[in-house]
Amino acid sequence: MINSYFKSNNNDFTLIQGDCIEVMKSFDFKFDMVFADPPYFLSNNGITIQNGKVASVNKGLWDKSNGKEKDKEFNYAWLNIVKDKLKNDGTIWISGTFHNIFSIADILTDLDFKILNVITWVKTNPTS
Repeated sequence: MINSYFKSNNNDFTLIQGDCIEVMKSFDFKFDMVFADPPYFLSNNGITIQNGKVASVNKGLWDKSNGKEKDKEFNYAWLNIVKDKLKNDGTIWISGTFHNIFSIADILTDLDFKILNVITWVKTNPTS
């Protein structure tokens, strides 16, 4: 049974927390659209600069790499179940970074998804 983590008052939106593969298996319908923001596998005890200050890149165990092959197995597993749960004319939008998106694109191709577009956001310097 799926339990809602959050549900809007008008029932138009429901947020579910759980293992994405197990949760998706439990749905008995197909989706028109899936938006996915999978792990980028960046939690490697490294650092970055945010707002001029040193910050950890660790987000949690869910974002820690288990090695290239295990990461690919995970991406294949969730994309494969999405394919099963997506309508034939459905669409999937996937957030990613250069750290994970090429592996995901490779798997999408293996699963016979048709990649139509890649959208890139670029932050510009507002003072230029």
